[in-house]
Amino acid sequence: MAAVLGQNVPALASEDIVEQGLAGSDPVCERTVASFCALLGGFAGSVALTLGARGGVYIGGGIVPRLGRRFFESDFRKRFEAKGRFRPYLEAIPTAVIVDTLAALSGAMLALEQHEG
Repeated sequence: MAAVLGQNVPALASEDIVEQGLAGSDPVCERTVASFCALLGGFAGSVALTLGARGGVYIGGGIVPRLGRRFFESDFRKRFEAKGRFRPYLEAIPTAVIVDTLAALSGAMLALEQHEG
């Protein structure tokens, strides 16, 4: 992002970019977080179309849950739905953020229990 904006800034770890972007202490970091959310929205919308999603798209991982309200105020949803004639289809698909850090392990445990039983 710094190169795109023509700024010379030191390389930062993703945690630092998110922290400074959310704090509003660095405009390049803020723009990076905003771009990340928008790009993720475009990608998630494409995946939803490709897989024929209907019941929802759930976003998890390390970064998005830490963004809090900033994620929901971003262009994520706008870019999720920006697929031309497929907009009505995508508008009907809910999106949610998984905040449970152990959700994947809980799901795997449930799958194992069901397989054994």
